[in-house]
Amino acid sequence: MDVFLTTLRIVYIIIFFIAVFISLKFEMGEEHKDERGQSISNKSYGIVFPLIPLGFLLIELYDHFISHLDYGTYKTVIWFLITGLMILHASIITVLKRKY
Repeated sequence: MDVFLTTLRIVYIIIFFIAVFISLKFEMGEEHKDERGQSISNKSYGIVFPLIPLGFLLIELYDHFISHLDYGTYKTVIWFLITGLMILHASIITVLKRKY
């Protein structure tokens, strides 16, 4: 089971780095500088960034009312929140680039 979980973590980290590459390539490229690129970027940020406080709120509500999270678990949950939102951001950019 440890090998399976380690493999899943490695795959998740690879997906995260691909998402970072997609985001940075879009943000630093020529495509971001025109009106279409700005529209794609604004829509993507408009979806992803409101989810950050919502994620923190849900984590805090879980910690206070359902079950106490120890420090290591709290760090892991925050890590998954941030990396998951980065993956979502890159996915939205990719979809919107094909749509527009």
